[in-house]
Amino acid sequence: MRQIIVLLSLVLLNTVCFAQLSIKGTIHDETATPLAGTTIEFYSSGQAAKTLAADASGSFEIDALRAGEKYLLQVSAAGYQEQALAIQLQGDTTLSIILARSSTVLKGVTVTSKARLIEVKPDKTVVNLADNMTIVGNSIAETLGKIPGLQMNGDRVTIPGKGEVQLMQDGRLIQLSQKDLLNYLKSIPAGNVSKIEIITNPSAAYDAAGNAGLINIITKRSKQQGYNGSIQAGYKQWQHYPGMDVTGNINYNAGKWNVYANANLFRIRHKYGFRWEEYYPDRSWIMSDTGDYKQHNLVLNAGADYQLSQKSQIGFSTGFSRYFEGGADYVRNHFYNGQGQTDSVLTTYATYIPLAKSQSYNLYYKTKLDTAGKTFSMDGSFLTFYRTDESNVTAKTFTPEGAPIDPSTARFYNNTMQNINIYALKTDMEFPTRVAKLQWGGKVNFIETYNNMRYYRVTEAGNDYDGQLSNEYKYTENTQALYLNGSREAGSWSFQAGLRGELTQTSGYSYIRQQGNKNNYVKLFPNALINFKKDDQNSFALSYNKRVRRPTFWNLNPYISILTAYSYYEGNPFLQPEYNSNFQLQHNFNNKLTSAFFVALTNNGFDDITIAHVDTNFVMRTPKNFVNSTRIGVSETYNFSAIRWWESNNLFNLYYTNGRSMLDYVEGRKGWGAYVSSSNTFYLNSNKTLSAAVNFWYQFREVTLVNQSDAYYNIDLGLNAQLLKDKLSLNANLQDVFGTGGASYTTVINGIRQKYANLQLNRNFSLTLIFKFGKKEAAATERANSNQEERERI
Repeated sequence: MRQIIVLLSLVLLNTVCFAQLSIKGTIHDETATPLAGTTIEFYSSGQAAKTLAADASGSFEIDALRAGEKYLLQVSAAGYQEQALAIQLQGDTTLSIILARSSTVLKGVTVTSKARLIEVKPDKTVVNLADNMTIVGNSIAETLGKIPGLQMNGDRVTIPGKGEVQLMQDGRLIQLSQKDLLNYLKSIPAGNVSKIEIITNPSAAYDAAGNAGLINIITKRSKQQGYNGSIQAGYKQWQHYPGMDVTGNINYNAGKWNVYANANLFRIRHKYGFRWEEYYPDRSWIMSDTGDYKQHNLVLNAGADYQLSQKSQIGFSTGFSRYFEGGADYVRNHFYNGQGQTDSVLTTYATYIPLAKSQSYNLYYKTKLDTAGKTFSMDGSFLTFYRTDESNVTAKTFTPEGAPIDPSTARFYNNTMQNINIYALKTDMEFPTRVAKLQWGGKVNFIETYNNMRYYRVTEAGNDYDGQLSNEYKYTENTQALYLNGSREAGSWSFQAGLRGELTQTSGYSYIRQQGNKNNYVKLFPNALINFKKDDQNSFALSYNKRVRRPTFWNLNPYISILTAYSYYEGNPFLQPEYNSNFQLQHNFNNKLTSAFFVALTNNGFDDITIAHVDTNFVMRTPKNFVNSTRIGVSETYNFSAIRWWESNNLFNLYYTNGRSMLDYVEGRKGWGAYVSSSNTFYLNSNKTLSAAVNFWYQFREVTLVNQSDAYYNIDLGLNAQLLKDKLSLNANLQDVFGTGGASYTTVINGIRQKYANLQLNRNFSLTLIFKFGKKEAAATERANSNQEERERI
């Protein structure tokens, strides 16, 4: 930490500031009407594109430009011809840009141009969803699994072949547990999202979380003066059960104010399950779990932005969510002897009544300090998450003939309470100089969690408190971070490097067990990027970054969760973070073909492992740090749009993994893996108002840490119609057509082969109707917030 402070101080004392040039301009159509919200994308040699939007009067300004540098501006607006301007700056420049309408009439039908679906940049891939009608009616949870380069693996989002990612919304990490995160993503309609950024090489300005990088979900925020919005209603059919999804959002802009709000109500009933197998030398047991659950979600968000002056802006947002996913699990545990004959059958029936609520508040301020491009921003957030849960568990053992074995009945009751408070404050400074563009800042966050789980053994006399199973646990985590990032352009070359330092203090204490532990550590997270633009069609990028994957708060809580009378899950308060180093060499051709060679190193990796013993039927599942892993691979991405009625985005990854276990009772694994996906849109009429989608992916056998997975695949079908001049949308989707999207994994622990299979029950049909009202939306604005790394860990 002292090194970071010294380095930052030296930069501040020795950096010499030089005046920078600017480009100002106005954009209007052929009738001199200002075009508010027009998108301006500008480049310089070897530098990734940067984007901004014109204000309500059609004006824009680009600061911190250098004399003698060549810049390319691409100006675009829906319904107008795109215009490109090449400028070599000698001084401050003022432009007046006129865009001509791009509409052509074909038998009374208007055709307009749309943004490219996928844009590949040196540090990230941008997927534009605003004009993609094939995802209308889907939630973001469903949409992520259809994007080339991403995979929804159960309740985890991964980059195939590279690992898990952390999820952000508008620059803020979503700090929820995997299951609660999935529920939250289901509540966000894809129609509310402007674009998704797959950030594979985050700079030091970002939090260090995420093995393979970050996914930033950027929601729409219209700058169109007046009001606009939409109402969405959907019907879903899961297995034998119907469901519904209703969403409304509205934006209102007047003068210096921008006010927005959205709400979502989501109700479904669905089934899910898993299969767990243990193979001992002289016996085996197989457990199958089928759950039947009702899910009722309510999400409300609102906020306002106010333009204090031409240089300063302030904003506030708040959110509320309520999640309920109650139901019952039915478990059958078959015990077999060495000859494969059934010895006994254990059944467990458990009911759950969970209720979770969260509230969030965010306040931000941003200002330009001068015309040279110096900016300062501050962002503060508060999140509270509260969950209660009640469950009743009844376990019985039967003979192979179905007769109950007495006394074998075990009954448990438990109630659980979890309360989490997260406070975060971050500041950022952009400071362009003659040598390089510098960015530095810091963040502090404070996390408080309290968990109380009470177990009771249910008898005829009443409920007897069980102190061995119960737990009361408090955990605090404080982190202070500083970062410094620099970037520079030199002709066809561009360079970016940064260093982030994080000082973390953790403290956990179990009141019932009277056991506690504390940690205090400093970690550095460097990153670097070199980009070379050979010509207009070819660019090369070499990148490196170090990332961290922290345990969820439930992982750290030493609670016991009973699965059956012979199996349970237990948290691990001594679990440590996992660290990942990523190297990649990438070539991009004409934004269509992207080839990459990558290396991913995992140190101190953790995962849930099932510990079974030969001399007993009892098994325990718990998270442990136990593996180091090396993965080497290549990837190819191809975007095809040569045929007017067909757009296709395709991905192929091939990789080799060597997982080395640090525990003598867990076998390491190594082997090849591969993943292929294809996302296709077919336009069924000339004006592209009727379209069909076919999305497919196939995961070949692969090694992940010390697990060997079987092959599995998924096919989605969709149909979309745009009616009433794009005011009305009708969308039909069939997800996981053949019910083949479930994964299964094999591991060997204590010489016992184990297999875990997800019983895929996610096949569903949806029909969605969307009506847009108000003025037609202009380009959306984007803003990053502070509450970053912590939500994903709840």
